[in-house]
Amino acid sequence: MHASVPDHIITTETTGLTPGTALDIGCGTGGNTLALAGQGWNVTGIDFSDQAVFLAERAVWRAGVTARFEVVDATDWSSLHTYDLVLSTYSLPAGGHAVTFIRNACKAVAPGGTILIAEWNTTMAAIWGFRECELHTPDGIAEAMNGFTIEIQEVRRIESFFPDDDPRASHGSWAEIAVVRARRDGASS
Repeated sequence: MHASVPDHIITTETTGLTPGTALDIGCGTGGNTLALAGQGWNVTGIDFSDQAVFLAERAVWRAGVTARFEVVDATDWSSLHTYDLVLSTYSLPAGGHAVTFIRNACKAVAPGGTILIAEWNTTMAAIWGFRECELHTPDGIAEAMNGFTIEIQEVRRIESFFPDDDPRASHGSWAEIAVVRARRDGASS
């Protein structure tokens, strides 16, 4: 199971979207799934970790909202359904697997729907001791989104991203993230 990551973009990036069906890829313990369900979305969350999905199901049950979950590896998965919103935050694998992941995510977006991906930007690699190829850039993410209109493609520096007691805050509590939001061409379904 991966460490919980606070999300600083879900509310701002989904404001103005009409709630419908949503897919949370790499849902982890369900933080974004809960946020979306609370906004009125009909959410499906997927994650490769059965333990994370168990914790997400428990969190949704405790919150009294409804969501559906599956244990799935998004790098070799293809959705049978399309969604009005497809979301992935801090879940992209490294290297060429990221392109496959993004293309699979794009296939799950309904015509007229939105995809939102937020990832650690490559600027964090040296700070956290990663190789640059293990993290992402907005340009790299957007390049894999053929047939989509890019609405946002930027690096955001988020101050106070991590609590001071989080080990990832050893350099300071800020983080830089690559954010891409795009819309699939075509009318809404």
